[in-house]
Amino acid sequence: MKTHVKTFQGKENLLRGSAKYLENLVGEILFQKERCTLVLAGGSTPKGVYELLASKEFNMSIDWSNVHLFWGDERCVPPDHPDSNYRMAKEALIDHIDIPPENVKRIPAEKEPAEAARGYEETIKRFFSETTQPPVFDIMLLGIGEDGHTASLFPGTDVIDEKERWVKEVYVEKLDTHRITLTFPVINRAKNVIFLVAGASKAEIVKQIYNRTDTTFPAARVVPENGEIVYFLDREAGCKVEKL
Repeated sequence: MKTHVKTFQGKENLLRGSAKYLENLVGEILFQKERCTLVLAGGSTPKGVYELLASKEFNMSIDWSNVHLFWGDERCVPPDHPDSNYRMAKEALIDHIDIPPENVKRIPAEKEPAEAARGYEETIKRFFSETTQPPVFDIMLLGIGEDGHTASLFPGTDVIDEKERWVKEVYVEKLDTHRITLTFPVINRAKNVIFLVAGASKAEIVKQIYNRTDTTFPAARVVPENGEIVYFLDREAGCKVEKL
C-alpha cells in the first residue's frame, strides 16, 4: 500500500486540488479501460468537490457516460430527504452532468435497513459479475470523523469486524440512527482511496490515523490490499502530519 499526503492553504484550494486530481485520475482510468467506478462520500467537503466537478471548468473534460457512481454509505432515509447522501450528490453533481441514469447506483435506503443492505450488495454483485470475491472499485472517496469513523463504520459497532458481507446495515447508538455502509472487505480492495478532510478539529485524529498509532479507529483500518491512499487535507487538518 502506498500513502500520500497533499495539503492545501485554505479549504477552497483543497476543493480545487481534489477536483483536479479526480479529473485527471478518471481520465487515466478511462484511457486504460472502458469504465470507471467511483464511490461517493457524504459530507460538506465532498459536496464542495462535487460542485466543482459539475462546473464548466471540469464538467466537459470528464467522460461521464463511462463513469459509474456508487455510494460508500447512506442514512436510512428516502432519497429526497435533506439528510440523504444521494440527494446531496444529486443536487451538487448529478443534476448538472451528462451521465446516464443507469450509471447512478444509489443505496435504496428508504427500505428496511437489512433489506436495503442486501439489495445494494446484490446490485454490486450484478454490476461486477462477481459473487465470491469483493469487487475492486477504481476510486473510493472517504471522510474521517472526529471520532475516527469513516463511511458509516463507527467505533464500537459490530460492522467494523464484518468479514463476509460487502454491504451491511448498522445502528449507530450515539446518533440514534440506522445506516447502510460498505464494509472493510470492499473498501480495502479499492485501487485508489481518497480521504477528503478539512478543519482544525480533525488535526489530531488525522495524525493518529496517518501514523496508525491507534488502529482501533475505523479509518485507520483502511488499508487497501493492492491500492493507494491519498490524504487531501487543508492546512488546519494536516498541520500535524505535514512533516511526516
